[in-house]
Amino acid sequence: MVVHLDSNLFTVGVICLVFLVGKFVRAYHENSKLSKIPTVGPDGILTSYITLFKWISQGTELIEEGYRQNRGRVFKVPSINGWYIVAAGTRLVEDIRKASEDELSSREATYEVVHDYYTMYPDTLSDPYHAEVIRTKLTRDVGVHFDDLNEEIEDIVPKEIPLTEDWTEIHAWPKVMSIAAHTSNRFFVGLPLSRNSDFCKLNIDFAESVFRNATILLLFPKFLHPIVGRIFTGRRVAMRRIKKYLKPIIEERLRMKEQFGEDWADKPNDLIQWSMDAEELAPLSKRTSVEDLCARVLTVNFASINTTSNVGLTYLDFLLSVLLQLAAHPEFADPLRNEVESVVEREGWTKPALNQMWMLDSFVTESVRLQPTGAMVPFRKAMKDFTFSDGTTVPAGTLVTTAAWSILRDEELYPNGNEFKPFRFSELREKEEESMKHQLVTVNPEWMVFGQGKHACPGRFFASTEIKAILAHVVLHYDVKLPNDSKETPATFKKQIHTGPSLEATVMFRKRRFG
Repeated sequence: MVVHLDSNLFTVGVICLVFLVGKFVRAYHENSKLSKIPTVGPDGILTSYITLFKWISQGTELIEEGYRQNRGRVFKVPSINGWYIVAAGTRLVEDIRKASEDELSSREATYEVVHDYYTMYPDTLSDPYHAEVIRTKLTRDVGVHFDDLNEEIEDIVPKEIPLTEDWTEIHAWPKVMSIAAHTSNRFFVGLPLSRNSDFCKLNIDFAESVFRNATILLLFPKFLHPIVGRIFTGRRVAMRRIKKYLKPIIEERLRMKEQFGEDWADKPNDLIQWSMDAEELAPLSKRTSVEDLCARVLTVNFASINTTSNVGLTYLDFLLSVLLQLAAHPEFADPLRNEVESVVEREGWTKPALNQMWMLDSFVTESVRLQPTGAMVPFRKAMKDFTFSDGTTVPAGTLVTTAAWSILRDEELYPNGNEFKPFRFSELREKEEESMKHQLVTVNPEWMVFGQGKHACPGRFFASTEIKAILAHVVLHYDVKLPNDSKETPATFKKQIHTGPSLEATVMFRKRRFG
């Protein structure tokens, strides 16, 4: 028994040694090919590990340092995934945007960062027809069925944040998660399931597990990922949980379609039904598969919670940033209220009316600018040697990204970039020919919170509408402030390249007092 145990330990030791030697050889090979690109910190085969250790605790600071030293160029920084090549200028960001999937792949980069083939559902990755459903049906129907969104907000917000006469201190993050999950699922699965707390929680649990399990997979060589992925990832548990809710719903809809054809009384209008009806996008076998449809609901919930413009930026964090900035700057509540009430009185409470609330959009956009949830985004993997417009060439297999955090605070692009100016963007829109620019949903080299190019988040219009509708509801019904009347926005969370609003922050709420 002891001999057998010693033999197993020896085998594991040999595998680990081979893995480490392989990593060392790979690092040496990669380092030689990237030697002409400036490095943040030491760049020797061994000394670069000093920077790697700093990366784990101070990744955002490293990106900021690289941006200051190499503005307008590319630089490299070591990470657990290997070297990242970081574009530190808008012209270089444009190069990334213009690159084809055959040159710089979003799909392959997502796998490198999230290992989604093992943490999510392969069929939804190889045939993501739900993304086109979101791009078309969801974007259009959030306007047509804006009343449904507003009804869901009016139901869930008071449940999570009671309308009390006196100030009540509330831990904001759990409330934000619940509000976001309920409002999104009104369009994904409809009533009454969108108001089922356990259903909403299982989707949040799955989204959180994806990044947690991706981190676990990083600790193992790729040839072990199929085994480790099967053992540690939570997708099988999530599938069992969600099928309990969706299997009877899907089967009932299939029965109704068989009995009545394409249309019937009270036919649902949600993601499940849109996916089942998408004849031009997917074969019948997928559109009638309970497991496939369940996987797509989980995937879209993950995307909704994380607004995956290629990893890192989360809708939940956007909403939390907005609430914390409002609490830190309650003096801006009245201008927002005045705009909302004025537009609603004139136009009614509709999606087009929400689009006319420039100050509201600007407040959200500025909140997100100061607390984006990622120092680098989006990510691409070079599928062949790729040359930037400044002549810098990166070899095939390299991960390429942008210094998004630093660009969003660049003083030349955003004067007084570290200062919260809630109506910065609405003021810019007042200039001639600028009215359609400088919005939250904008995608350009200066504004990458939803990604770039054809891979920009397809659900960004839906996410933007949700966030602004929730903010409008809050300012109309609540007074908000920070504990002890603090005017300091709670410190930004930073770990590796992940940034965002404080998840521990509390906010004071009470029923709005007039006069």
